[in-house]
Amino acid sequence: MGGIPVCRLRSRRGARQTGVAGAGFGEERAILTELALAVGGLLLGLALLEFGADHLTDATASLARRLNAPEHVVGLLTAGGEWEELVVVGLAVAGGHPGLAIGNVIGSCIANLIGSMPLGFFGEKPVVPDRSARASALVLLLVTAVAVGFLADGGVTRPEGGLLVGIFVAYAVAIVLVIRRGWLRPPEPDEDDDDRAMLGTVGVLRLVALAVGAVVVLAAGADLVVSGAVALAERVGLSDYAIGATIVAVGTTLPDKAVSWTGGRRGHGGVVTANAAGSNIFVLTLILGVAALTSTSELTAAPAILRVDLPLLLLATLLVALLFRRPSLHRGTGALLLTLYAAYLAFALVRGV
Repeated sequence: MGGIPVCRLRSRRGARQTGVAGAGFGEERAILTELALAVGGLLLGLALLEFGADHLTDATASLARRLNAPEHVVGLLTAGGEWEELVVVGLAVAGGHPGLAIGNVIGSCIANLIGSMPLGFFGEKPVVPDRSARASALVLLLVTAVAVGFLADGGVTRPEGGLLVGIFVAYAVAIVLVIRRGWLRPPEPDEDDDDRAMLGTVGVLRLVALAVGAVVVLAAGADLVVSGAVALAERVGLSDYAIGATIVAVGTTLPDKAVSWTGGRRGHGGVVTANAAGSNIFVLTLILGVAALTSTSELTAAPAILRVDLPLLLLATLLVALLFRRPSLHRGTGALLLTLYAAYLAFALVRGV
């Protein structure tokens, strides 16, 4: 979920630099106003993230109960949808920046697995991966291997992009069939499940509309948080790269982080696991495939991404598939994955690419 156009950084910085010559009381007042707006936007964005994550979690859990399907399966289509990311990558490709699109895809996938999902492991209840989570983890591993293979082989061609889109269509159809035919039944609910997520009087269509609205609110909240944080960081004097590698890199996956944190806090482990697995399957099939089909040239990855990011993505996916085989996932596992993500961010900041 989420993506912030990088061109915004350059335009903001350029406007700030051209105004230096007119320094004085008026500029100081303008600076204070800008800082106040940045802080206000950041706080409003955080509130929207919490609001959207709460309602998306509730809608997903309620849909699962109404459809008598596992939370994880329903979450693959709700929390796992990355429609706004599709728009961002599409704009990058249309603007002649395929490298930016590839970096966005790979960076988001790594963040989803080791930067967002682990936040859901810090709830009072451990996350218990069910059969549907284990099955989707195998699908994710296969999809990741195919996408990494295409990129490592020199780039994603249009025929390969068409294949990825076809895989997504088959994946989406399979989820619908699983839900409609009841091939995977949900586990028995605990007696102390959070009743707030049970919107029993709300119809299925209204629950779907609630989920869509929550995704929109999450995207708006993430945009406000990143915009505010970028404005504050520029005033501190951070470079464009430092801002992009830290604030924007973390901020573009804020919706996923919010959903994982809320799902874990509410005790809905299926939402936590579906958010990570579904998002990556969506990104590596539909988004990467559409980008390859619409790009005027072959989608290629930078050498540094081939050496570091692609192997890390493949290893992280394999690790998650193995973790989903465990009976439960606790805070220790979450802390380990977050430490790995922090090391990755630090390395990205140092290498300067």
